[in-house]
Amino acid sequence: MPKATIGVSQFFKLIAKHRPAKLLIIAAVVLGLGETLLSLLIPLLTKNLVEELSQSTIQTMTFVVLGAVFLVQTIMSGFSVYTMSYVGQYVIAGLRREVWNRVIKLPVPFFDRNNSGETMSRVTNDTNVIKDFIIGHVISFFGGIVSIIGGVILLLLIDWKLTLLMLIAVPVALLVLWPLGTKMFTVSKSMQDETALFQGDLGRVLSDIRLVKASLAEPVENRQGDKRISHLFTFGLQEARIMSIVTPLMMTVMLLILVILIGYGGVRVAQGTLTGGELVAVILYMFQIVMPFTQMASFFTQFQKAMGASERILELLNEKEEQSSHEIAAAVLHEKDLHSYIKFEQVSFGYSEDRPLLHSLSFQVKQGQVTAFVGPSGTGKTTLFSLLERFYNPTEGVITYGGEPIASMALEDWRKRIAYVSQDSPMMQGSIRHNLTYGLEDVSEAKIREAVGQANLTTFIDSLPEGYETEVGERGVKLSGGQRQRLAIARAILRNPDILLLDEATAHLDSDSEMQVQEALQGLMTARTTLVIAHRLSTIRGADQIIVLEKGGISGQGTHAELLENHELYAKLVQQQFSVE
Repeated sequence: MPKATIGVSQFFKLIAKHRPAKLLIIAAVVLGLGETLLSLLIPLLTKNLVEELSQSTIQTMTFVVLGAVFLVQTIMSGFSVYTMSYVGQYVIAGLRREVWNRVIKLPVPFFDRNNSGETMSRVTNDTNVIKDFIIGHVISFFGGIVSIIGGVILLLLIDWKLTLLMLIAVPVALLVLWPLGTKMFTVSKSMQDETALFQGDLGRVLSDIRLVKASLAEPVENRQGDKRISHLFTFGLQEARIMSIVTPLMMTVMLLILVILIGYGGVRVAQGTLTGGELVAVILYMFQIVMPFTQMASFFTQFQKAMGASERILELLNEKEEQSSHEIAAAVLHEKDLHSYIKFEQVSFGYSEDRPLLHSLSFQVKQGQVTAFVGPSGTGKTTLFSLLERFYNPTEGVITYGGEPIASMALEDWRKRIAYVSQDSPMMQGSIRHNLTYGLEDVSEAKIREAVGQANLTTFIDSLPEGYETEVGERGVKLSGGQRQRLAIARAILRNPDILLLDEATAHLDSDSEMQVQEALQGLMTARTTLVIAHRLSTIRGADQIIVLEKGGISGQGTHAELLENHELYAKLVQQQFSVE
């Protein structure tokens, strides 16, 4: 991902993008500040109470007012906490929507470069850090400022000497806390990065758990997991070291001030220059001033964490989408009902600049015909399909459809024309119905049943107790290979594509399953432009043209009979396969 740096203004702009109605924010602030202002009255009322008790002139009204202030403060505090929590949850929901929307619109090469678990961590863990900061620290920070300012003003009115004595410790504490906050930012960012890597490893292992167990790789993954956990432990200790300085420092400062105030205040009371009630008020105000400073230490620590998390989120949001809104606006002007040939013109491609895979490919696929691709493994057959689906762009050359470059067409319109059935068709966790209609809206029951019938799945689905609502399991593990393939074919039929891509769709199936899948494919291929990657050459003898890929280029092109007679590699492949069969 492109590295991003974030300043304070950018951080709050990111938050402000997803803020709720201003009235709600104002209500949260007013409630928080109102609670703080009421808390400033309590020491004054307590002062009056102490003085009345010392003079044996207790008034009922003093208790009533003090009780009323406590009650109203408690109610306002409850509403303040809930309102601020709502604001925080609203902001994070908006931020998560933005990140989620960006992630699903990112191009395939992004996911090739980045671990899926790291990306997941940005959507979940990093946004949680920001949420905790907003809900737990923002209002308390501003309320703390009001408490400090109000407390200092009232203390100066009560006794300016005690006030100045207490305030001497503040700049000393800040000088220590500021560099610690900067250090916390660095440690927190490293912690978030390592958490993302750990989550990535966990997701990888869980998704491939069968491979892990079949390969007896538990010890290997155990060591890798232990390495990540050790790193997290190290960063956790670094955070603990910082907090082990911050927390005791603030407690020491508070206790030191308390001892000095009680000692000096007691002398003043004995001298008659300060009343007992005033001393009690001073001590209470001391807590109302020092406690916010303690909260501010936590605020700056969490703020640095939130800044680090926001920086990682910003990196994700800076990634370019597959197709910008400007490109879409331009693309939709093209004719949408083109029905003609697909043409590759001098197309080259490589997953990296130093490892080219395809070299200057040029061929044409006519409408309604079947074109098959054969060749040794690693010659770029599946990559051709990825280029057609625009998962990647050619490094050189152009792919056209009806004479129009496919790169100039609206991406959504182009992909609607295509259905892809691979040798291991992916299934989403959910029901059979969910997988059949995945990505489609408003599909009628009649169309679903018609597609299922064409894919030879009716008998199987009707035999299930829950029918179309049967869960297929993660990645379709509850279905056999043949059932998954026919389900993928039914899904392709429902899409009603112009172009059909079959990537070794009958590979690894037993003969019965292959026969059923082939029957389903024949119905799907009718009147559609079909491109086939062939695993079993017997399945493509009737193709209109066969293209042989070798060493990243086209070494032969023609019908089965033509290539069998004129192309040495193709003839060899046919002979080897038929002799095995």
